[in-house]
Amino acid sequence: MAGRTAVCEIQLGRRHAVPVIYVRGSHYEVGFDVGRTFSSIIKSFISNYANLRDFEREYKTDTGRNAYDKTLANMEKRFPYYVKEIRGVADGANVPFYQLFLLQMDDLIGTINDNHVPRNDTGGCSSVAFKNPQHTILGHTEDAFTETLNHFYIMSAHIIPTPEDREHGAVEERFSSLCYAGHMPGYTMGYNENGMVFSINTLSPLLLKPGNTPRTFITRKLLSAKSFPDAERILRDEGLGIGNGFSVNMIWTDTWGDTKLYNVEVAPDLKGDRSLVHVQKYDQDTLVHCNIYNRINVIEVIGEIVGSSKSRLKAIHAHAAPKTRGDIAEILSDVTGKDFQVFSMQKDAIIKTIAAGIFDVEKRTWSIYIDKPSISEPVAVLPIRFSELESNK
Repeated sequence: MAGRTAVCEIQLGRRHAVPVIYVRGSHYEVGFDVGRTFSSIIKSFISNYANLRDFEREYKTDTGRNAYDKTLANMEKRFPYYVKEIRGVADGANVPFYQLFLLQMDDLIGTINDNHVPRNDTGGCSSVAFKNPQHTILGHTEDAFTETLNHFYIMSAHIIPTPEDREHGAVEERFSSLCYAGHMPGYTMGYNENGMVFSINTLSPLLLKPGNTPRTFITRKLLSAKSFPDAERILRDEGLGIGNGFSVNMIWTDTWGDTKLYNVEVAPDLKGDRSLVHVQKYDQDTLVHCNIYNRINVIEVIGEIVGSSKSRLKAIHAHAAPKTRGDIAEILSDVTGKDFQVFSMQKDAIIKTIAAGIFDVEKRTWSIYIDKPSISEPVAVLPIRFSELESNK
């Protein structure tokens, strides 16, 4: 993959645009409207995304097709309403469903024929958060493969499940999430209206469990969480468990405005039908997380995702502990690393920072930047609405 250059980047450069859709309906209806609205972006992404070609190649093998079929069957049993949501996007955008489902599987399909071979992985995303009597702030760089630059949007949704979907466990949802084109919401950054603000860091265990729940389904379900205990239950995914790995950074606000700050690492349980979950709560310490496990004892991949994380962690910890929003902006904008930078925008980098977000819980704002936050204005400032907290007062 090294050295490849996305056609879309050559044509477009770094666009200062944050498309947002406000949408209400059933899972399928919301998916359809997202697909219809962003059809051109989705089609452009799936035609240019080199990893999808790898996924399609594996899908055509017997082992890959078996993993796909098993994963789809399990998701249709556990989360049929989210499968409908993906079908809605596919129908609205007029693209094949299987391509969008392969995007959700990600490394579960990409590594299916070399799952036990040490492999090089790439990755990004840096999250930094703190709380003090004056502020509760979460900052995040959204780093992704070069093709994802200019190929994302924000989905602000009110999901009203159909009676059939409710029978299968669907609940009413209100959330806003950044989405990579064609992907489900949840595996990036955003908030739900029950009081949760979040960001995600990709983690890469060496040993995966194809057929188990892809992380994108876990994080999609996380958007429905009503409390931190509910979120922890979703992450454990009892009865099946996650197939790959990630960490989630969460700020939970209660009805009285009190906030709690957590990082949770999630990994496959190779011996049981659940996810391995490790929770760390932060009171006075700064939360910092990149793309390596800090607490779960997991054999990880080798390669740039590890080297990049170590480099970014070193750069972040060279700053004084943040106490203000401006401190977070400076950390997210750090480019001191020689090979890997917190705000990655080198022309030849495989992984680029496609956006950065700063969540200010006291001001109830989500500011989204395309350039370094320390030297630019946000392209969009979205309100953080905790409507369910207000209704419970």
